[in-house]
Amino acid sequence: MGNADVVPGVSGGTVALLLGIYDHLVRSIGKFDSEFCRLLVKRNWRQATEHVHLRFILSLLLGIFGGILCMGTLSHWLLESQQSRQFTLAAFSGMVLASCFVIGNQIQIRNHCDRGRSILLALIGITIAVSAGLAFADDPTQLTEPTYFQLFCFAAIAICAMILPGISGALILMILGVYEHLVALPEKLIKGIELGETVTPLIIFACGAACGLIVFSRVLRHLLTKYRHGTLSLLVGIMLGSLCILWPFQDINKQPLPIALDVHSALLIITIAFSTGLVLWLVKLSNSSPTQN
Repeated sequence: MGNADVVPGVSGGTVALLLGIYDHLVRSIGKFDSEFCRLLVKRNWRQATEHVHLRFILSLLLGIFGGILCMGTLSHWLLESQQSRQFTLAAFSGMVLASCFVIGNQIQIRNHCDRGRSILLALIGITIAVSAGLAFADDPTQLTEPTYFQLFCFAAIAICAMILPGISGALILMILGVYEHLVALPEKLIKGIELGETVTPLIIFACGAACGLIVFSRVLRHLLTKYRHGTLSLLVGIMLGSLCILWPFQDINKQPLPIALDVHSALLIITIAFSTGLVLWLVKLSNSSPTQN
């Protein structure tokens, strides 16, 4: 799940489904409730840990953290050079396209009114993603040095996407302009470079993610229960809008490059097609796998 969460276009929730632990994960997150607080106040530590399945949560978090360290370092390395950056963005683009297809198939269209509403919400989502991408691109300081408050808020937003099958939290971070800053931190942590300036942002990000997971995940579940198809339409629009940020025909400074009819361009298109097919195959595999409790 940690490896998947670092890749824009792949959701850790999809991996959890594939491994058969998604339902257990959602139930455990929901257990951080008033009953859990009551047990803490009464100092019933053992009952509190059993109530939230703490052993399962801690084991999962440890694995996710290890995956994020490994994949974050790899992503940072791939985005550093011109050629590898283009192929990495091409792979990300294909994954996002596949996610759009998967989520779009879950939207129920019963009449012309539903179709019009879905199209409108998708257009709103595209506008939000494109506007956010352009806004942060206009201010380079936000791309390289986000404030601690921004990190906290972005983590709270992204974590909600990370627990949804098909929706990528890393994609949200890329739209918000902090993805490359964050994937550079694991490498610094492993090498022991600027530990003070590396550990603090990671702790703040983790705190924001924890708060978002406990608070916003409930709101998200409510939206997906009461307004499921409208919410999914908006999310598909956001993913489609993010493709302008993931456009592989750009240089290291994120300036657009002309599309030439050569082998390099053909390989980029093949990479997009391959990554799209790979994600669709994984989703099909997860849907055919029996749910484990």
